[in-house]
Amino acid sequence: MVANKKEANGATSSAASSSVSAVDVFWDGWFNSFKLFQSIQDGVEEKALQTFTNQKEWIQSTSEQFEKAQDESKKWATEWKSNFKEALSKTPKPISTPDYAEWTEKVEEIGDKAQALFFSPGKSSLDLLSKTHAQVEKTIKDAIEQQQKNRVEVLTALDSYVDQIKQIQNSFLSKVTGTFQ
Repeated sequence: MVANKKEANGATSSAASSSVSAVDVFWDGWFNSFKLFQSIQDGVEEKALQTFTNQKEWIQSTSEQFEKAQDESKKWATEWKSNFKEALSKTPKPISTPDYAEWTEKVEEIGDKAQALFFSPGKSSLDLLSKTHAQVEKTIKDAIEQQQKNRVEVLTALDSYVDQIKQIQNSFLSKVTGTFQ
């Protein structure tokens, strides 16, 4: 009978120790899952920031291409005006009258206005896109930074809370198992 009592107590002791570790395992598993969720959020934030970087690079590349096209257009227009003036200067004198200078100015004015009409909307749109993108990016970065600070605070508080719960439940289990011994 004494042996049976010891076996029962031994079984009770090992049940209590397995219950204690079960509490630790449960709460550690829950907290690790929570931390995993936090790391997934970090990954999503990193991908969002990478997307903004890619968009910024695209806007910058498009702006550079646009400026190159504008520069090429200006070179071509300057070359065309120069060739036009040269051709007019080589014409016989009766055509080279005082109207020649006025006519050349009109052609140059038309060319300048055509260039302005062609490039101004695109340049303005790219400038607006760039400024808007920078503002949205700053807002998102600020929000992510605040979220990260909040997550650190929550994680720290939960770590302490989980430790307290584990201590309370382990204490409760050891008292309950102690009454049955």
